[in-house]
Amino acid sequence: MVDVGMGIFSLYNRRERGLKHNIGYEDQIHKSIYSHLEPYSCWNSNSATGSEFGGVYNLEYSPDGTLLIAACEKRSIVLFDPITNRQTKAVKNAHQDSVNCVKFLSDCLFATCSDDSTVALWDKRNLRSKVRSLHGHMNWVKNIEYSTKENLLVTSGFDGSIFTWDINSSTEQGFVYQKVFHTPGLMRCRVSPNSNQLVICTTGGYLIIIHDLELSTLAEDLNGFKPNVYRLMQLGRQFIPTAAKFDHVFSKNMKRNRVELVSDFPNDAEVISSLQIHPHGWCALSRNISYDESAEFTCLHDIQHRDYDESIDNTEMDNDTSNDASDLHLSTPPTSPNASSTVTHPDIWAAEMTVRDRLLRVRHSDSNTFNNTHVYGISSGVLSMQNANATTAAAQPVRLSASPPSNGGGGAGIGSGYRYMYVPKKPIPQNVRRMLYSIEQPNKGPGLIKEECFSSCGRLICSPYGLGFRLLAFSPDCHELPHALMQQNDSNKLTELKYTNCHPDIVVSTRFSPISPLLVSGCLQGKIIWHQPRF
Repeated sequence: MVDVGMGIFSLYNRRERGLKHNIGYEDQIHKSIYSHLEPYSCWNSNSATGSEFGGVYNLEYSPDGTLLIAACEKRSIVLFDPITNRQTKAVKNAHQDSVNCVKFLSDCLFATCSDDSTVALWDKRNLRSKVRSLHGHMNWVKNIEYSTKENLLVTSGFDGSIFTWDINSSTEQGFVYQKVFHTPGLMRCRVSPNSNQLVICTTGGYLIIIHDLELSTLAEDLNGFKPNVYRLMQLGRQFIPTAAKFDHVFSKNMKRNRVELVSDFPNDAEVISSLQIHPHGWCALSRNISYDESAEFTCLHDIQHRDYDESIDNTEMDNDTSNDASDLHLSTPPTSPNASSTVTHPDIWAAEMTVRDRLLRVRHSDSNTFNNTHVYGISSGVLSMQNANATTAAAQPVRLSASPPSNGGGGAGIGSGYRYMYVPKKPIPQNVRRMLYSIEQPNKGPGLIKEECFSSCGRLICSPYGLGFRLLAFSPDCHELPHALMQQNDSNKLTELKYTNCHPDIVVSTRFSPISPLLVSGCLQGKIIWHQPRF
């Protein structure tokens, strides 16, 4: 075993002398320190009448490590001195419902959010009243981030909305704020340390990465974009016009707010409930629940910017790598004469228009462009494979027409008009592989959100595990992520460095100190335990 004292002394001595150390020199030191973490102090909110503050949903250190705040189930926040581990202050009724998250904006100013759908700003020097309450969300607010690049507070909630708040500018009605993004099934969003990326996790089993982030223009750039519909188009390999018109937001030519969907998971992921970003912004740490709820998985995905070919990526994990026109799944309905030779797929079209609507569009179109192909489909929103292939092979843009083709063209009358659809000229883009590591977790405490965290150095992950937690590393030698990836074999499983069982109830929150190898964990019974190395 490494002599940790001599190892750290030697390390600091070399730094003072300006000498470089070899790659991996610090690995064994970190491994020895973190593998010896043991409980040494605890705080329990239980009183004679039961748990005074309820479960500990979130734990957060101040940037300088001199203050620890717990967000509690019973509308309260509790402040601790990380050195003595003693409670210094408790703010009861900080919100009207459960407090879900704490986020420091500076060493003194911090924000909290709650199931009462509000966000509150606090100054640790005067906790008798809030600095300000922020109203905008329509449902539980679960997450707070801060963009240092644009000095904007970023909040997300179960209403599916992400808001930005300019806390440095205010009007008589309050701070200037804007709803910049919306998607059903939103769980969490995180801003990268350099504020260049926004990562979003959903109940749909995929992540959304927004690269080259500019929050001030995000609402404009992604106006009308529906990630869930686009993902549906990818999974079904069936063209959806309302989704396909946003292909450009995935293009490498997007200079800001470029979108990427991440969908490669080792399991049939459904709800991705928690999300963290590596301290260096290298990857995203998420925890998901399988479709059958039998297990959970902790996964790490690369989120760094990539220069890639805009052509179709065939490495996607949807178990279908074909790219020909048949992937569009345009088929003939049962009533068609060709029904026996084709397969019918569910109708997922989201855009059908009547003759009146088309007439309005045609009046505003360029009357000189008569070289476009007119494509009509029946009311179920599908075309025969023969017509679909012929149209795709034509490689011509589709134009709306006020009347059906003279030869019928597969059109069918519905009431007073005809219905149409577009046929794509290109295969439907799929997602590139991003997963780096994963590990399976038991689904103890179904329905609970269990917050994982990185150590300040980024080498370790603390993952709630039943009545305790596991310390996970990228390699058995506790390498940093880039070094571990260089040594990676065929297995991409995270390494368990240590397991600790120390709580009377399910652990739902963990946090490393930003300045020292100290760890704190909280459970549903309201107990907080501090852990430090013991040799």
